[in-house]
Amino acid sequence: MRLIVRTASGVALLGVLLLALYLGTIGLAVLVVGIMGIGLFEFRNLWRGQPVGPSLLVLIPLTGFWLMRYAYPAVPAASVGLFAGVLLGLTLVLFQRPGTRPTASWALGMAGAMWLGYLPGCILLLYQAGGPHGRGMALVLLAVGVSVLGDSSAYLFGSWIGKHPFAPRISPKKTWEGAIAGWLVPTLVVGALLPLVLPSLHLPVALAIAAAAAAAAVVGDLAESQLKREVGAKDSGRLIPGHGGVLDRVDSLLFVAAVVYSLLGVAHAF
Repeated sequence: MRLIVRTASGVALLGVLLLALYLGTIGLAVLVVGIMGIGLFEFRNLWRGQPVGPSLLVLIPLTGFWLMRYAYPAVPAASVGLFAGVLLGLTLVLFQRPGTRPTASWALGMAGAMWLGYLPGCILLLYQAGGPHGRGMALVLLAVGVSVLGDSSAYLFGSWIGKHPFAPRISPKKTWEGAIAGWLVPTLVVGALLPLVLPSLHLPVALAIAAAAAAAAVVGDLAESQLKREVGAKDSGRLIPGHGGVLDRVDSLLFVAAVVYSLLGVAHAF
């Protein structure tokens, strides 16, 4: 039953993504900003009850700045306004009472903004870099494919033949068998499809990029699991049936998009 619910939720999310991609840059930007807005709420809630939490004066404006900068790079007024908000936030944090641990709060706010603003911004950059003829849409779908194929393969193979713990201190249910499958399947599938979207990309390079992206997906998933373990939470939220919260669903994708965009740029594939 859990697998059925999880699959149905995944299909629904894919439908929303396809609609956003069909609507173009604005549609994708609205989707990414909306999802990350929920992600911000979940991230802040994870730290409730902890000795220190992320400064909202840094977290919210800096996340917004990065997302807006990527979605609308030709609107300097918005960037200047958000950047001013960041500076104001930093100033206010530094003048708080030392007993409230303002520096740690600032650091958590910066880290959260990089995770929830800088990394998802790469999804928008990847879409724009793909250019016309549907290549941007295809590249975003391939990045999503790395995350989905990796997560699904790790879950299925881990449940089927998994016996050796992969990261027991972070996520006791993960196994080496599942992790290898979660890395190998998207590497082969996405690596084979990338040259069809970007003909200038040779197959060995495409496979290397896909392998790096698949590894980043594993790291992203473990990073969020580590965060939840530190704050004593099972899921980041309950919004998505079978998956948990938004952060539980996009944890690996955020890392994948940044790696794919960066490495395609290094390979001069655009």
